[in-house]
Amino acid sequence: MVKASNKDSGWWDDFFPAFRPVFDVVSRKVTANHVRYVIKKLNLKPGGKFLDTACGIGRIGLPLAKRGIRVTGFDITQSYLDEFDAKARRMGLTVDLHRADMRRINFDSEFDAAGNLWTSFGYFDKESDNRLALKKMYRTLKPGGRFMLHLMNRDWFVAKCESTELFEVKGTLIGQVRKFDYNRSVINSTWYVINDGEKRTFPMSLRLYSYHELIAMFKSVGFVEIEGHGSVKDDPITRDRGMMFIIGRRSKGK
Repeated sequence: MVKASNKDSGWWDDFFPAFRPVFDVVSRKVTANHVRYVIKKLNLKPGGKFLDTACGIGRIGLPLAKRGIRVTGFDITQSYLDEFDAKARRMGLTVDLHRADMRRINFDSEFDAAGNLWTSFGYFDKESDNRLALKKMYRTLKPGGRFMLHLMNRDWFVAKCESTELFEVKGTLIGQVRKFDYNRSVINSTWYVINDGEKRTFPMSLRLYSYHELIAMFKSVGFVEIEGHGSVKDDPITRDRGMMFIIGRRSKGK
């Protein structure tokens, strides 16, 4: 069942429903590798409680629930939650889904582990709001609980990424024109979605982080035992690694 709360408006209102075809780019093999890595690094066991935010359509949450893990999902996009819920019902799985902004998560000391996966962080113009979102996720954990942040590597983006991108997914043509604000480490993008001759455009703004910035942010909200990896094989984070896995533990003392 999907539970709703008042949501905060922003570029994500129109962007994410249109972004849905991009999920189909991620292969089942990549997803399976991510799921195994989440289970391993967060020490998830059947019966354990996992918070998935932003949970999307259940790419990670559904395989975890299938393994007997009790999954709670948060997302701002109603259509994603509806799809997640429908898939769970067809699979005979029980998941607890909530529609809310990640800055409004108010669980306290409830989850064995939590995750924010596939660059679902850095959405807010105010850096204090991005930090607040991380603090909220920290507070959801039981003392000693572990958290994983999986997101794009700012250093890779600056070194390797092109200013334009164009690809097709199941008959939908998707393009992106990016401008990078070096003063704020923010990508300002215009996305184009073309389907059946109709062209729609959507703005998007994303704060990118280097590894050292995330270490500092994790420490500032209370995480300990912080580690970072550039792949599910625990490769080091370098500018040649497009994605990062940052993992921390909530202190057992608070």
